[in-house]
Amino acid sequence: MTQNQTEPTAAEILSLLRDPSQNAESIASRCEPCTPEQIARTRELLTRIAAEQTAAGAGLEPEGDASFEQVAREVGSLPEPLAFAVVRAASEGKRSPLLAHVAIVAPKAIAKEAKRELQHLKQMGVQVQEVRPKGEPVMKPVPPPEAPPCLVSSIDAYGERGIWWTRPAQSGGVDVVQAVVSDVKGVLAVDAFSLPRRNFREFLRKLPRGGMVTVTEVPKDHARYLIAAAEEEGVRNGFSPPPSYIEALQILGPAPLTPPRSPSEMIDLPADKEAELAAQGGTLFSDPLFSAWIPEEEELRGFVLKLDEISVSQLYLSDEQKKEAMYQAASDAGDAYFTPQRRTRYAKRLFEMAHVLRMENRIDPARIALAVSRALGRDDPASKSFGRGLFVHALEQRFARGRQPPRPASSAIIRPP
Repeated sequence: MTQNQTEPTAAEILSLLRDPSQNAESIASRCEPCTPEQIARTRELLTRIAAEQTAAGAGLEPEGDASFEQVAREVGSLPEPLAFAVVRAASEGKRSPLLAHVAIVAPKAIAKEAKRELQHLKQMGVQVQEVRPKGEPVMKPVPPPEAPPCLVSSIDAYGERGIWWTRPAQSGGVDVVQAVVSDVKGVLAVDAFSLPRRNFREFLRKLPRGGMVTVTEVPKDHARYLIAAAEEEGVRNGFSPPPSYIEALQILGPAPLTPPRSPSEMIDLPADKEAELAAQGGTLFSDPLFSAWIPEEEELRGFVLKLDEISVSQLYLSDEQKKEAMYQAASDAGDAYFTPQRRTRYAKRLFEMAHVLRMENRIDPARIALAVSRALGRDDPASKSFGRGLFVHALEQRFARGRQPPRPASSAIIRPP
């Protein structure tokens, strides 16, 4: 097309397409960038539209929506000059169903032209088909809120930890049951409350992270199981949960009938490395999460008295000999300390701590904790390193802090905002 020529209008192109004396090549030269093949396809579409119009005028059944949609997609695949011409032909024939389908499936510019022609027919008093998009509605349903996380804290020297079991509240917020549990005394404290999600996020930010105490996520059924297991163990040992536990049960619902799979089982622990890792149990006490772990008070005081005897004994000729005797006393105390009952208790603690360590990205200590847990359960000699380490750790704390054995603080409930 030369510069002094103007682009033909849709009406002019439609007239050329309807003129049998005009061949495809000559029409293509006047409406670039159309090709002769596209001109031929357009003429076929116009013939189909005219045939449907004739059939409708004779009272025959139209071909249906499927045909309209197919034609509309073919119109949408044409170059805009040819598509606009077909849209004009449909408007002249008052083919509003076809125009409505073009408005839905065609590219934006062609769809806009079809809508304009529909509006023109409507202004002329022609009853037109409304443009109703198929498929998903424009306003999609609001997805349900994300399930709030359930969390547990690390375990302290007394086998106590915090557990936060959660669920979406009917109000749109979060129902929370937070409990402090002990593997000896059961449920020590429990509180149930609801929070708006914004306040819940603020509540989560207040939970301890890193250092000597940390929290980590666990599956919801595992958190529920831990609360139920603590209650059962406490009752077995003669301890009843607090009165607020009854209210919390209304939110918690029933506990799992069978223990769910523990997240600690996801830790990769090669069988051929298990004994070697268990023998490294004493190294756990260099980790901040185990820095407060010490023996129970009665055994710890007996150990301190033994150390005092060594410190004043005339049997040792040098400080180095006394120090060696003290470390031997720690090893002996560890062997005596781990009765079958304590082995079971510490095995469970270390099993749970393995998951906490893994979630802290400390995979090597996690594997050691898991290996020691299994060794304690079997009374494997490889677990002796952990028992000796427990008392050596207390011995080193005594050297650093004085004669009185340390007593770490126990867990506490965190109040909602």
